[in-house]
Order: sequence, then C-alpha cells, then structure tokens
Amino acid sequence: MIEKPTVTVVIPSKTNLINKYLLENCITSLRSSEPSIKFNIIVVESGDKHISCGQDLTIAFDLDEFCYNHALNQGLAYSDSEWIILANNDLIFKPGFMQEILLAHAMRPDIMSFSPWNSMWAWHERIFPNPMPIREGYRTGHELTGWCIIAKREIFSAIILSEEVNFWYSDNIYADALIDAGLKHALVSNSKVDHIVSQTKQVTQEEASASYEQYLRFKKGEINE
Repeated sequence: MIEKPTVTVVIPSKTNLINKYLLENCITSLRSSEPSIKFNIIVVESGDKHISCGQDLTIAFDLDEFCYNHALNQGLAYSDSEWIILANNDLIFKPGFMQEILLAHAMRPDIMSFSPWNSMWAWHERIFPNPMPIREGYRTGHELTGWCIIAKREIFSAIILSEEVNFWYSDNIYADALIDAGLKHALVSNSKVDHIVSQTKQVTQEEASASYEQYLRFKKGEINE
C-alpha cells in the first residue's frame, strides 16, 4: 500500500459549544478536499474547553493574552511534514486545493510560500478580475492571505514568526520576514479556499489600533524579534 503524503495544518481557535461548527466545517472540508493526502490537524486552543471537532491534536494556548503568531509557533513545534498550512478556523477548503499548490510549486520550484484564492464575497475576483495562475507578491489580503498560508517547512527554518503583534498585522510580519530573507510568495488562483471572515477572534477597534502601533514600532526597530 502506498502511504499518503502528510501535510501538517496548524489552526488557532477559541472554540466553544456555540461556535464549534466553524472549526467542524473547516476540518470536515479539509479532510474531504484531498482523499489522497493525510492532513495532520493541530488545533491550538485558547478556549476554556478542548472540544473535539475532528482534529488530530489539541494544544492549549499557553499565554494569558492571545497572540496569533505565538499560537502558530506552538503548532509548528509539533510539525515535521514537508508542507505546512497555517489556517484560520473559519475556512472552507475546496476539492483539489492542495494539489494545485503542489502543481504550482512543481512549475515554480523557486517559490515555497503560497496562498489560495478566496471566492467568499468575491474577494479575489474583485481584486484580480483577470487572474494569473501564479501571481507573485507580498500584499496582505491580495497575494498573501493571512487566513491561509501554505508553505514548505524549510521556510520556517529561514524566518522567524515574530510575536510582537498580537493579532492584526501578523500576516504583515510574515510578509516582511519573507522579503528580508529573499523568499518569494505567490497567490495560486486555481487553489480555492473560502474565508468566512473574522471568525477566529473578534477584534475591537482599540485592539486593532494597538496592533497597528505594535507593528509600526516593530518596523522601526523599536521592538526586537
């Protein structure tokens, strides 16, 4: 029997009995999207209870204040597969999404970090009405979607996911780290993953402003990695 390739998926979540359907739908759609791939799903749980939604492993978030990149780093410590997906809990994975990423990498082996296309609310259709199959870039919400990043594991040996920003602008920090390391990122238009939008954590305006200030200070070098 041929062993299925394994892809590690790290999902930060604050799960409760009311919103658990989000994580359940995310995991169910992920597993059914690619029957030929084994997904090792790691949920980094910041809620009070660990609720089984089909994941392989649950890790308790270990800080008092939520930090998205810290949650990702916790999950990455348990991953050893060639490919890693960093995902929000409010995603719906479409059939063949990972095969399209693998195909894109086969066509462009110089690119090792990717994001899939989001059709929810016609997000990417409005930004790129005439999409290219592989579009390089680092703009958050455009080529680089912080809600779903798919990368080869070696990326995380070359960059550091700084934890100086709690939630918003975490994807900007990832983009900056790629640029600083000279690593390319691309949007793959045939890889489809829908993002329901802002369900991982409800962010107040005060938290958003604080995150932006943290990010600016980090960019200026006032905060160390």
